[in-house]
Amino acid sequence: MVFRLSLVTVIKQLFLSAGMALLPVALAQAAPGVAGKPLRVVIDPGHGGADYGTVYQDRTGRVAEKDITLRIAIRVARHLKSMGISTVLTRSQDVEVSLQQRTALANRVQADVFLSIHMNSTPQPDAPEAEGVETFILNNTTDESSKRLAHFENMVLGPSSEMPKELAENTDVALILKDLRLDANLSESKRLACGIQETLVRATSRLSLAPTAKKAGVVVRPRDRGVKQALFYVLLGADMPSALLEAGFLNNTRDRRIVTSPEGRELMGAAIARAIAQHLKLRGTPAATTSLGRCKVI
Repeated sequence: MVFRLSLVTVIKQLFLSAGMALLPVALAQAAPGVAGKPLRVVIDPGHGGADYGTVYQDRTGRVAEKDITLRIAIRVARHLKSMGISTVLTRSQDVEVSLQQRTALANRVQADVFLSIHMNSTPQPDAPEAEGVETFILNNTTDESSKRLAHFENMVLGPSSEMPKELAENTDVALILKDLRLDANLSESKRLACGIQETLVRATSRLSLAPTAKKAGVVVRPRDRGVKQALFYVLLGADMPSALLEAGFLNNTRDRRIVTSPEGRELMGAAIARAIAQHLKLRGTPAATTSLGRCKVI
């Protein structure tokens, strides 16, 4: 595996330096939404079916991540569609969908953006760090990420209509092209994640008190945990700018009250939709470059 990764790295550099004809295949998604192609977004509500995700339970009942993510995703889709942006959900009900199927759907419909929505948790409910929203991008540019990417790619890669069959069946070439696509989308994924994080934190901060928390006097201003990078499996197959949102901690009282209240979910859905719409609007403009320059990834 180490030798194979080194070989891939070397050949990738040859592709980049020689400007070979295969490079445009990998970069085909770099400027979507052109030549009359309608804008399209895929929203992925994490988990579903037998996969509950993280679960919070107390004497009053149980809250499952799979239910919260679906409710938020439906609101995001509703707001995007009202803006004229075609939106597809990887699941619209409580069913199990494999991680490969989620990004395969986004690739099949030639989505301009892929966003996976999740909820966070910690083993210790009272842990001080268990609070707030954070957004992740996939980054395979570090040594550790590259090692993990090489481990997972054999399970993700398969024949694709984007490339000749003989190339897709060549694992090394397919891995090179996938790596190039990830590199090509890295900046746009970063800009997408920063826009979602900033807009969502700002919007929910204006929700000073959730309806269910007013009597208790609990202020629900979520902590801004920033934009981070990690190798989430669900993002590995995406051929377009993508991000994964952890929309708060289910085991945190303030975060949970936001996502379990209709007002909080509506506010989050509208904010996420605005961020995605703004991301698409600014693509390829000087404003996008400026926005990217301000974006900080932890």
